[in-house]
Amino acid sequence: MQNTNNKGSTDSSFQWVTIYKAENTLEANIVKGLILTAGIDCKIKGEMLQGALGEIPFDQAQVSVQVYAIKERHARQILVNYQQVKQSAPDWVCPNCNEHNGSTFDFCWSCETLKND
Repeated sequence: MQNTNNKGSTDSSFQWVTIYKAENTLEANIVKGLILTAGIDCKIKGEMLQGALGEIPFDQAQVSVQVYAIKERHARQILVNYQQVKQSAPDWVCPNCNEHNGSTFDFCWSCETLKND
C-alpha cells in the first residue's frame, strides 16, 4: 500500500540554499547569469530591498544568489571559476567611451563595446 500522507514531508534537495552573497545587485546578476548558462535554476534574494538601504539594516538588504540544494555542488564549482577570474584579471577601461568595467565583463556595460585583450 502506498503512503499518500505527504503533509510535513519536504525534500531537502529542492530547498533554496544561498551560495553567494554579492556586493551589489549588478554582481548578483552576473553570478546568476553564469549559473543559468550552466542550466541551473537560480534566483536572487534581496534584490528589491536595495532601494530601502538606510531605512532597514544593511544585513537585511543583502543581495544573495540561491540555487536548489541538489545543484549546490555544481553551482559552487562555477563560483570558484568566477572568483578566480575576478581576482586574477584586472578591471579595464572601454576604448570607446572610457567607462570603467569589471574584470568579468566581456562587453562594456555602458556602450557594449567588446573588450580588447
